[in-house]
Amino acid sequence: MKREFAVYKNFGFRTVHGWLDRDVLAISEVLDRVQRDKGVSGSVAEIGVHRGKLFIGLNLLRRQGESAVAIDIFDDQELNIDHSGLGNLKRFKANVERWASLDGVKIHQGDSTKVQTETLRELSGSDIRFFSVDGGHTEEIVYSDMQLAEATLADGGIVIADDVFNEFWPGVAVGTLKYLDDGAGLAPFAIGFNKVFFTQPEFCDYYQAELESAAHRSARIQHTTSVFAGHPVLLLGPVTAVDVLRRSETLRTVYHRTYRELVRGLQKVSGQGR
Repeated sequence: MKREFAVYKNFGFRTVHGWLDRDVLAISEVLDRVQRDKGVSGSVAEIGVHRGKLFIGLNLLRRQGESAVAIDIFDDQELNIDHSGLGNLKRFKANVERWASLDGVKIHQGDSTKVQTETLRELSGSDIRFFSVDGGHTEEIVYSDMQLAEATLADGGIVIADDVFNEFWPGVAVGTLKYLDDGAGLAPFAIGFNKVFFTQPEFCDYYQAELESAAHRSARIQHTTSVFAGHPVLLLGPVTAVDVLRRSETLRTVYHRTYRELVRGLQKVSGQGR
């Protein structure tokens, strides 16, 4: 589904309601390639699919025989205690059918904190290699969802956690830090575009190196390094017009020359240039 993924990444995702930066799909594509190279296998899953914006992308990265599991309360909004997201099963299915396929998609409508490891493995038919955690945004729900993701993750699998640094959802940060402080089996390796990426500690360096290499080649993404909760992480962010200007001596020269000419022109108009 390489062509279908490219169409969705470059155009289709914009037609699906939700909150997702295009570069999350680009990053996921790089990580999927790395997983293929390393022989990492398993299904894909997401808690909190909303209308399917990220789920469709992960679904399109599936390989033959892999499942895609969607977990959401959907229309049971009385369970949405923090009012994060607004799932709609009918629209979710329509979006998935439009841009991918419902073949191999398993849907579980209900509270993610009540999903048992065995239940999820039965739905997916395997461990999970891509697991997006974007469900309830309270401390308790995030902590529970991260534990479920860890328990079902394949060796070399990746968890994509949403809104950890979103100032409107402090419960996500607290729940994530509680998970990390409570003997977590996963470690963060990259942060960017409102997502934090986790994997088993032995895979962190490899994924970081591959993402850094991809970012170095990209005209859209810049990178640097930092530390999060004691773990070295790669920081990924958008390349802005100012960044492009700073990187190019030719553009800086043109900018400063144009600026000086503009100032001189304004001075002449105002009579100061006489």
